[in-house]
Amino acid sequence: MEAEAAAAERQDFAAYGQRLTSGEGGFFFFPIRHHSPACALHLAAALAEIRPRAIVLEMPANFAPLLPLLSHPDIRLPIAIVSVADGERASDERLPVGYWPFSATSPEWAALRLAGEFGSAVILADRESGARLAAARSEKKGETGEDGEEAPRQDEPRQDERSQDETGPTLLTDEGQLAYSHYADGLVKRLGVRDFNEAWDRLFESRAAEKDWRGFFRDVGIHCALSRLATPAEEIAADDTLAREACMRAAMAKAQALSGDGPIAVITGGFHTPVMIDPPAEEAKLQPEARPGIQTKSYLIRYTHDHLDRINGYGAGMPSPRWYERLQQRIADGHDDPFTEAATDVVLDLTQRLRRDRPNFTPPLPSLSATVAQAQALADLRGLHGPGRAEILDAARSCLLKGEDPRTGSPLMEALLAELTGEGIGEVPRGAGAPPLVEAVRRRARALGFRIEDGTERNRLLDIHRKPRHLAASRFLHVMTLLGTGFGRCLRGPDWASGVATDVLFEEWTYRWSPAVESRLVALSIDGDTVERAAAAVLARRVQALGEEGQAKNAHAAIGLLMVAAQAGLARSCGALIAAIGPAVATDPDFGRVAVCLSMLDNLQRGRKALGFAGMAGPDELRLIAYRRAIDLLPDLETAKDEDVPRYVDALATLNEIAESGAQAGEGEQPLDLDLLDEGVAALIDGDLAPRAAGAVAAIGHMSGRVSAEALATRVIGPLQFSVGEPPARVEALAGLLAVQPALLKRTPALLERLDLVLAGFDESDFIEVLPALRLAFTALAPDETDALAAVIAQAKGTDLDLAPRFSGGLTEAEMLANARLNASFAELMQADGLGSWLEERAP
Repeated sequence: MEAEAAAAERQDFAAYGQRLTSGEGGFFFFPIRHHSPACALHLAAALAEIRPRAIVLEMPANFAPLLPLLSHPDIRLPIAIVSVADGERASDERLPVGYWPFSATSPEWAALRLAGEFGSAVILADRESGARLAAARSEKKGETGEDGEEAPRQDEPRQDERSQDETGPTLLTDEGQLAYSHYADGLVKRLGVRDFNEAWDRLFESRAAEKDWRGFFRDVGIHCALSRLATPAEEIAADDTLAREACMRAAMAKAQALSGDGPIAVITGGFHTPVMIDPPAEEAKLQPEARPGIQTKSYLIRYTHDHLDRINGYGAGMPSPRWYERLQQRIADGHDDPFTEAATDVVLDLTQRLRRDRPNFTPPLPSLSATVAQAQALADLRGLHGPGRAEILDAARSCLLKGEDPRTGSPLMEALLAELTGEGIGEVPRGAGAPPLVEAVRRRARALGFRIEDGTERNRLLDIHRKPRHLAASRFLHVMTLLGTGFGRCLRGPDWASGVATDVLFEEWTYRWSPAVESRLVALSIDGDTVERAAAAVLARRVQALGEEGQAKNAHAAIGLLMVAAQAGLARSCGALIAAIGPAVATDPDFGRVAVCLSMLDNLQRGRKALGFAGMAGPDELRLIAYRRAIDLLPDLETAKDEDVPRYVDALATLNEIAESGAQAGEGEQPLDLDLLDEGVAALIDGDLAPRAAGAVAAIGHMSGRVSAEALATRVIGPLQFSVGEPPARVEALAGLLAVQPALLKRTPALLERLDLVLAGFDESDFIEVLPALRLAFTALAPDETDALAAVIAQAKGTDLDLAPRFSGGLTEAEMLANARLNASFAELMQADGLGSWLEERAP
C-alpha cells in the first residue's frame, strides 16, 4: 500500500513538472536559481524556441525605467541595481538599502537580453523595492505584541546589534527559503555531499550542456516544489512572500491582457513557481496586511565577483562565480568537453597567479596534470558529465598540497579559491545616470593615484608631513571613512585622539573599491555633488545626532568627532562643532573626563598644522577652556569615590604634564598659566584625601616648592613605614607619587633613602605582603626610568654593577655576554640575601 502511494506521489510530481513547460493556459513557467549558468543556458534555449510575446520576470516593478540601460553595449558584468531610501528624519543617514545584482550567469540577464532581441514585452512582477525593504526592516525589528512591545525571536539580534541590522543593505535576490529548507537538508544527507551548493551542482549544474530544456526545468521545478512543501506555512507567511506572490500573479494577468500572439514566459525563483501555476484557493485570506513602503531611488552600480560569492556572505546564487562564468562560456562556445576545458583553464590560471604572487608555492607540471586528471576521475566516479567546482577543489587538495594541513589554511588553496571566485569589477555606461557624487569621488581617487578599476585590495604608504599630494590622499581616505564607505583602512599612522605615535611621518593604508563603496556614495548623493559637501552634511548629522542621543554635553564625543573631521580635511567646516565643544567642556562635571578632553585638545593643538587648524584660534581657545575647567574641578579629589580615585589621579597626572609643557607658549598658541595649577594643588595639600590622591598632590606640591623633601617622604613613605592600613593601602601614596612625578624617586635623595630604610627593616613576611602592591606601583615607570632608577640605587649601594641603559641599538655578542655576567652577579647577591629560593623554577 505504501509503495503504491509513493508511486502515485512520484507520478503526481512528474505530471507537475511536465505542466511547467507544456504551455498550459498560454504560460510557460521557468523556475530558476539566481546566477545559475545551467538555468541561464536552458532558459536561453527555451526562449529561443518558444519566442514569447511577453516575459513576466521576478524583479521589483520600480526597476522598469532602468531596463533600457541594461541593453547598453558598454555594460560589463557584474553590475547591480541599488535602491536608496531617504531617512525619516533630517538627521537620518541615507543608506543603500537594497541590491539586485546581475552576473554573466544570471538567468534574468539572459531573459532581458533575449527579450530585446525578440521584441518581447517585459513585465517586472515583484513588489516595488521600497515595499520589500519596509517588510525586511519590519521582519528584522520583530513582530509587535498586543502590549506594544516587540516580541523577541530566538534568531533576533541583541538590542545593541539592531540599529546596524535594521538599516543595513538588503539583498533583493535572497533565496534562503530554497537553499536552507528541510528538504535541502535532507537532500544533502541523501546524496552524501558537504552542502546544498554541492548537491545543486550534482543535480543541475552538471546538466548545463544538455539540450533538453524541458526535462531540466521539469526537474528543477519538482525540486523547488518539494522545498516549498517542506517549509511550514507559518514560516512562509512570516515575511512578505505571500504579498510578493500576489503581485507576481497580478503581473501574469497583465501580461495575458496584452495583445499579440505567442505564449508568456513566467520566470521566477523556483520557490515561488508552485503558486504561480496553481494559485491558492483563498488568496484574499492568505495575503498579509500591506505594509507601507519606503520612498526609493534606483541606480546602476558596478559590482564585483567576490561580492557575488555565496561563501563571502552573498545570500543568493552560487559560490565561486568566476568558475561558473568560465563553464558557461565554454558551453556557449560549443566545446565537446566544456567541464574539463574549464577545469584546465582554472588550473593554468592558478599557476600564473602563484608565479606572480607566491612563486614558492608554484606546483610542477606533473602535479598540475594530475590535478586535472583526478578531477575528471572524480567526476566519473560521481556519475557527472565532467568535473565541477567540488571536484576541482578535491583534486587540488589531493595533488597539490604537500605536507600542509588543509584544516589550518593553505596559501595554495587560498589562491585557488580566489581564482574560482574571480577579481573582476563591472562597468556601467556613462549615461546610466550615476549621481554626480559618484563621478566626483572616482575622479578624485584617480587624480590622487588610487587604482579603482578592479576590486583588488592594495596598500598605500603616505608621507603625510613632507609630500602635499600624500597629505591630500590621506585626507581623501579619512573623508571616505567619515562617509562610511569602507574604502580604506588605516594600518598605522599618528593617532591624534590618544596622542600615540604623533611623530610618525607615514600612514599606511589598505584600500579597495567595492560595490559597498559605490552604493554608499549613491546613498549620500542627496547631500551634495562633491566630496566636501557630502562630508559636511554627514558631519552636521553626526553633530545633531550627539544631541538626539543625549550627548549634547558630551565634550569627549564631540572632540573625537572634531579629530575625525580634521583628519578628513574638514577643519574649516568645523566652526559649529568647535562652538559646541566650548560650553560642553566648561560645564562638564567630571574631572577625569575633562582631563581626557584636555589631553585630546592638547594633541590637536600640537598637530594643528597637519590637521589643518594652523592659524585658527578655536582649538587653542578650547584647550584653555578645558585647562581652566580641570583646575576648577580639582577640589573633587577630596570627595572622590574610592572607585574614581585611580582615574582622578591619572587625570591629575595628565593635567600636570600638560601644564608643565604648555607653560611656554609655542608659535601661534597661548601659554597655560602654571600658577593656576600650583594654587589649586596648594589648597589640597592639607585636605582629607585618599592615600593615592594625597601622594600625587604632595608630589606636585614638592615640585612647586610648597612641600619639603622631608615632608614629602613622610607623606609618601609614612604609611608603608608604620603599617597604616591593609598591605595594598600602605603603598597607595607611593603609587600616587609615581603616577604624577616618577622621576622624583630618583631625584630626591631623602625620599629614596627613606624608602630604602623602610624596606630594609621589613622581615620576609612583611615584605612579601606588600610586594604585589609595590610591583604594581612601580609599573608607572617607563623602561628608561626604571633603568635610571636602578643605576641610582646601584650607585647608592656602592656596587660595581654597571646598570646604565645600554640598548641603544642592536644587541652584539659582547653585550649578550655582559648581560649574562650581570645576571649571574644578581643571582649571587640574591643568594647572599637569602632570596635564592626566588630564583628556583616552579612547576606550573
